[in-house]
Amino acid sequence: MGNILCKIMLVSALFFCFSQEAFTGKLSAESIAPSIQFLKINNYYVLFTTPKAPYIDKNNRFMVPLRSINDLLGGHTTYDPTSKTATIQFGTHQIKFKMDSTEIVTDSNTSVMDTVPVLYKNSMFVPLGILTTQLNIHQEWDQQNKLYSLSGKELMKTPMMENVEDLDRVPVDNENAFNLSSYKLSIEREKIHLTITAKNITGKKLDEGIEDLNTTFIFNNSTVTENRNRKRPSIDKDETVIRSKDIPYPGTIENKKIIRGELEYILFEGRTLKW
Repeated sequence: MGNILCKIMLVSALFFCFSQEAFTGKLSAESIAPSIQFLKINNYYVLFTTPKAPYIDKNNRFMVPLRSINDLLGGHTTYDPTSKTATIQFGTHQIKFKMDSTEIVTDSNTSVMDTVPVLYKNSMFVPLGILTTQLNIHQEWDQQNKLYSLSGKELMKTPMMENVEDLDRVPVDNENAFNLSSYKLSIEREKIHLTITAKNITGKKLDEGIEDLNTTFIFNNSTVTENRNRKRPSIDKDETVIRSKDIPYPGTIENKKIIRGELEYILFEGRTLKW
């Protein structure tokens, strides 16, 4: 009976989430320029990683929480609080970072970084670019769109991402039809508010029904994906669109109490669907 109530609660939460989504307008292609740096892994923009979004440190390095290496890239991570050392196993390679140290050990070879791992809300943040360089993961920096991207068939092959893709079984025509221009995220007590601004980069007008600005919110107790029944307006060539949504925290019932889920990741894809 408890499991049934949990499912009912979750379904109700998801229904409410979808009912709050709204198309909020359109802007000319020239009026919005990328204002912050973005991280993209394969087809997914990474907008949030608990306990905070990826950020650029004072040494111009993208910093991400250690846990995200496990959940997004597919590595296996451990942390020794005594030595304050994180160990990342990725395929046949092993990499070690030490808190507040510029040294990095890769397969027993020691080198020096230009930045240091830091601790934030009990989470260790490490320099992603240095890690991926050591692992020979393909990476690119797009100066015009302020986009740092990682790509490779070995990435995102994790239980968390398998669950996301299992919930996202839709016929996709173009995985990269939109560039993310900007986003605004507000994590409030009762809800999460997200506004996405993205530009059509297909070079053509998109017919009604195929736009898919798809956002996935991953909580510790559930995953909330795109509302598949929403209206999808036509999008002009080179048009920039804005979409906002409010997501309440999904809950489960334990011992007759509602336990609110904790936000772990927000991922975004700018796609078009097949008819």
